[in-house]
Amino acid sequence: MFLHPWAIGLGVLAIGLPVAVHWLTKARPVRMPLSTLKFVRQSLKQRQARHRLRDFLVLALRTAAVALVALAIARPRFGEQPLVSDATSGAAARVVVLDVSQSMAAMDGGVARMERARSAAQNYLRYKPGLRANLVFAGATPSAVFERLSQNFDVLRDELSKAEVQGDRLDINQAIERAAELLAPYAEGSSQRLELVVVSDFQRSNWARADFSILPERTNIQLESATAGQTPVNLGILDAQVRSFGAAGGDGELEVVVGNYSETPRPVTVEVTIADAAFQLKGTCPPGTRTTLTQVIRLPSAGWQIGEARLLGVEDALAADNTRGLATEVRRAPTYALISREARNRRPSAGYFLEKALEPLAGTRFDPADLDRTELGLADLLVIDHPGKIEDEDIGYLGGLLRRGRGMLYVASEPIDATNLQLLVDKLGGGLQMPVQFTPPSQATARSGLFLASYRAGDVPFRVFGESVKSMTEPLRFGGGLTSRRIENSLDDDLLATYSDGTACLVLTSSDAGKLAVLNADLARSNLPTSAAFVPLLDQLVQRLLEGRDMRVRATPGEPLVVRLPSAATVVEELTIKTPAGQTGEEDEVGELTTDTGGVVWRWTSPEQPGVYRVVRGDETVFALPVAADAEESSLESLAPDVLTERLSGGRASHFRAVGSADPEQDTLWTWLLVACAVCMVGEVATLIAFKS
Repeated sequence: MFLHPWAIGLGVLAIGLPVAVHWLTKARPVRMPLSTLKFVRQSLKQRQARHRLRDFLVLALRTAAVALVALAIARPRFGEQPLVSDATSGAAARVVVLDVSQSMAAMDGGVARMERARSAAQNYLRYKPGLRANLVFAGATPSAVFERLSQNFDVLRDELSKAEVQGDRLDINQAIERAAELLAPYAEGSSQRLELVVVSDFQRSNWARADFSILPERTNIQLESATAGQTPVNLGILDAQVRSFGAAGGDGELEVVVGNYSETPRPVTVEVTIADAAFQLKGTCPPGTRTTLTQVIRLPSAGWQIGEARLLGVEDALAADNTRGLATEVRRAPTYALISREARNRRPSAGYFLEKALEPLAGTRFDPADLDRTELGLADLLVIDHPGKIEDEDIGYLGGLLRRGRGMLYVASEPIDATNLQLLVDKLGGGLQMPVQFTPPSQATARSGLFLASYRAGDVPFRVFGESVKSMTEPLRFGGGLTSRRIENSLDDDLLATYSDGTACLVLTSSDAGKLAVLNADLARSNLPTSAAFVPLLDQLVQRLLEGRDMRVRATPGEPLVVRLPSAATVVEELTIKTPAGQTGEEDEVGELTTDTGGVVWRWTSPEQPGVYRVVRGDETVFALPVAADAEESSLESLAPDVLTERLSGGRASHFRAVGSADPEQDTLWTWLLVACAVCMVGEVATLIAFKS
């Protein structure tokens, strides 16, 4: 194709000039009186042959020079041409999508990908008659400069110049959907071209799920790659956390996951600082894989501890993933709260048996009619037995504690327990999916002498008995409790044991961060408390319920956050949110704290900067939240161009090229044409000199 095709027509006309000059300056015959023509004719024949060769060469060189100048002005472009360029004329609706995810900060060939991308995007935001455009920044959530297409290219270029890489991942389908919304008004009843320009590194982990089929069918897609070709070498910290802290000052396991995105093994050293302590983890990462480095550590004090993991001595393409914030809570020894209306000194009773089995833990008994919510909120485990009718407000509060990570063991022994459990399910809504529905037994139903008909021997709590599980469970007999029926589409794994009459014996299910176990039996009418199986079974069950205490909540920049704070956070007015720099953040920077029936909720529309954010009450940290980019952003491998233009294009016309490489190769022929023109002119002079004209 030609950038200025009109120059070809002028060139055709101009070629006639040297022909006309040649014809007009052609030598004419002259009559001369001579005595003899013998020698003249011979001389003329020799001169005519020489002059014809000279004239042919001069005319050919002059004509070629004019033709080459015309072609150079026409600017021929060879090779596969882009679908969106300034060479096309007429009205057009154009959307430019710029990838601003974390991987665009990578250094590729000595230049940041974002710098290449910004330069490429600017070429598509120049004024042209009939062109309307918009700029969309694509990250976890896309944002457009204008609500609709505009001809205000000055503002578009100004916003482009201020664009910065965000710490989030790319959700390309949301960006494509936003582009489709902008192009939709021009898709029908209009002859103007529809154009989508995407400038990205086309990272495989983000682009493998791209779908352009939602765009209008007439859309031409131009894909501009900001990479230098080969995948750059990168190491990154993909995760950092501390597991299994027990009581204050106990041991925990520091765990750091490092990804090696290169073709060779790499030795790595990770320095982790937590509070005033520092640790070093060393290892070798095989190529193209993730490696987990671990170390047992001890922190001296209880409470939330803030830290950071950092790769030492690493030079790679992406510096942003060489550090990662972490937060861990060194917990005090767990405690339980027993909610029961039975008298404390009544022996034997179900409450007595439970207190004896839970004796290694410190506990407090509460009367259901007089619940101290402040004290109750400090307990790690809630045990409910013979509570009678629990008030609706108290059910809501207990459900909130469950959702925020508290474990709950409900011993269902009386008909009223069916009502309490149903109220709890209703309060938690979709957050609690029970495998069965408990109902009060009919008066004709005698619930006594029940034995275990089935149980999950390989799961908690029965696996504690190993091969002797059958001999430990066969003598058990149960009485009291509720009838039950299975709920369709519920999880079979949540029903751990059933009775001989088909009803549920033990249920263990999750509700957000917490876990609920329902033991369907009256312990006072069962032989379980007096058997050797009782304490091991209860201990295993309690350990499983306490797993919810560890709130490992993480946030990703650019993605909405909703998290329920621990029960220690009670009054919103007493709480403030601190940024990683230790400053009190504004609401639009760090979200807001609100209260509902379940407790305090932290809502944040879009976390931006990485680091550890803290919710504090005075000088005490009641919750800490690490914000870090998605681990997939550390893999800088790009998707193959043919996959983008064929499999993912959705049937739309698409073209792929690398930023900064295609145009110079396709648009350099005009310079060689001018060089050839100069050669022709020099050749003409040389020809005239050679023939001594």
